[in-house]
Amino acid sequence: MQCGTEEWSCNLLDISLKGMLVEPPESINIDLSNPCGMALFLGEDIAIHARVSIIRSDNDNWGLKWLQIDVNSLQHLRHLIELNTSNPAMLMRELSELR
Repeated sequence: MQCGTEEWSCNLLDISLKGMLVEPPESINIDLSNPCGMALFLGEDIAIHARVSIIRSDNDNWGLKWLQIDVNSLQHLRHLIELNTSNPAMLMRELSELR
């Protein structure tokens, strides 16, 4: 993730079509109200790039909401969720809510 001049790595805990739950490093000290850039690397040449806002900060976790995500990244995100969902109907419901 990157915010202002700060750049750091987080542990991904959960991901959805609406955002992500991450565990930030303990030593990070940023203004949580500023949007951040993030990159989630899925392979050597596949990544999800987006702008996010930190909408929740509690119990050493941050809830991130997608603000901007390019079309290719959205396709990678959808495919990632499709591969990892046990309930395809849930994915279809989330997709319909995005419209």
